[in-house]
Amino acid sequence: MGSGRTRHKLDLVGDHLALNFINTLRAVEPFEVFQTDEDVMDWLRRTEVAAPLKTGNWPRGALVARARELRDITLKAVEARKAGKRPSLDALNSFLEDSTSHPQLVQRKSEIEIEKVYSGRGVEGVLAPIAEAVADLLAHGDFELVRHCEGDHCILWFYDRTKAHRRRWCSASGCGNRAKVAAFRARSQKRGKARRSGV
Repeated sequence: MGSGRTRHKLDLVGDHLALNFINTLRAVEPFEVFQTDEDVMDWLRRTEVAAPLKTGNWPRGALVARARELRDITLKAVEARKAGKRPSLDALNSFLEDSTSHPQLVQRKSEIEIEKVYSGRGVEGVLAPIAEAVADLLAHGDFELVRHCEGDHCILWFYDRTKAHRRRWCSASGCGNRAKVAAFRARSQKRGKARRSGV
């Protein structure tokens, strides 16, 4: 179980909360982030997702089970939208039904801001901000900019917010760097073969 203080390098590569949520199942370094209820709460803290002010009691394992269920729903919906198909909305809407929130004014230094406060106490209440982010992506996202990392064996998604919209990798230091190294090796091998053959 993590401390909730330190973000993992892959927590935010999706550049959208819904995609970061999908990316909690990672193949770039095979790992299931959500193994316990505490893992879900830890990830929510690391990614600064608003949590209910009070949470109720639920059976152990209920939160992680519902989080994985919502993640599966999210992935299927994103894949459908990316393929130009109509996603099934019923399952996501059932999560949204439990999204109870209200705006609240907060004073931060000299500024007054409005933030959304969640009041649902069950596991669905904890996951409500995620469900709302997924709904926002499906309704308002530009799916030309929702992309899958081009890295070999990488299953991570991201929203391309770069100016030229040419992003190809989940991260430049991860899959991007591995691709550059592989391309360099391929070029070196090709030059070596050419020299050996006298070309």
